[in-house]
Amino acid sequence: MTTFQRTALLLIATWLGVVGIRFRRSTIVLVGGLFAIGFYTAVSLARGRVSADELGLGIPGRPWVTIGLVLGWWGVMFAYSPLADRLATRWFAKPPTLQSFRAIQQSTVKLVTGILVAWVLGGILEELAFRGIVLRSIGLWLAAWLGVPLAAACAVGLAAFGAGVIHIYQGPRAVAIIVQLSVLFGVLFVISGYNLWAVILCHGLYDTVAFIRFANKKSRYSDLEGDAPAAFVKS
Repeated sequence: MTTFQRTALLLIATWLGVVGIRFRRSTIVLVGGLFAIGFYTAVSLARGRVSADELGLGIPGRPWVTIGLVLGWWGVMFAYSPLADRLATRWFAKPPTLQSFRAIQQSTVKLVTGILVAWVLGGILEELAFRGIVLRSIGLWLAAWLGVPLAAACAVGLAAFGAGVIHIYQGPRAVAIIVQLSVLFGVLFVISGYNLWAVILCHGLYDTVAFIRFANKKSRYSDLEGDAPAAFVKS
């Protein structure tokens, strides 16, 4: 394991511990942690301490194959989403707490802004942290003891668990759903040959459709506490 990987994993583990134990609903800690990891990675890239290929950010040799895989996996994730929700509902009775997303239901401008923020925080920074760093580093480290397939499976699970921790503020059912979907993102990362661009695009596209459905009251959890039944996105 490289110095960058050790330091980045320590940074992520510390951040997850702080979030999980004390600051579960702190936007500053949640977002600040993602940006801190992104900044450390950018500086390390600039100084040659880590390469783009090590993070999965190398330019794909066959971009059309990557795009095809992204679109296909995007479909798989939407097909699986209802099952993920049903399983999470069995495990946890209380629905997700999604009041923090109320703003995207208020206007088209806020919806578009929310989608752009989701691409940066979820599509780019979250995938960099949990797939590009956690999954990749842990998978390589465990491979010497467990073999590549089992090491990859363990790394996929650990990365998904980490992603779940930063969504605790949405409630346990939401965490259960997100961990399942995060496993699918991890599987995509592995089967794409550790191509982070594939996961970034898939995550961003998934969030885009999910936000649009939520904003237009097409999602199961669109009706927030205190909302009027006929609420919809206004331009």
